[in-house]
Amino acid sequence: MFVPVVYRGKTPVLKQQGGFTLIEIVIALLVISIALAAVISTTTHSVDSGAHLRNKTIALWVAQNYINDTVIHKKWPDRGEVKEQVTMNNRVWMVRTDIIATANTNMRRMDVRVFFNARDTEPLISLTAYINHLPQ
Repeated sequence: MFVPVVYRGKTPVLKQQGGFTLIEIVIALLVISIALAAVISTTTHSVDSGAHLRNKTIALWVAQNYINDTVIHKKWPDRGEVKEQVTMNNRVWMVRTDIIATANTNMRRMDVRVFFNARDTEPLISLTAYINHLPQ
């Protein structure tokens, strides 16, 4: 810290100055900027996680509705893969369903996978149900 010298008559008197030096201010600003960067990073991650959880929840609803629609309307699905687009929450979801035969001829396994869009390779959600075909 710079300490100026003031002369009173012939005797020098040291005058103390209050305040911070430039290097102290730069270090303080550096510490504050690192802390703010950490807060911003955490907030961004939290927002991204919230959006991902919202999408997974809606995808689960899409899969459940798809299975419930099959059960309620007593549809007996053909074996194989079915691809459909379903609209929910003002957006289009890609639904891929695999219908697989089981050991019981009156049951079929239904694997429903919901994708955010048609280009995705990993589903947001995957749900399995067994559909029973009762004789009328």
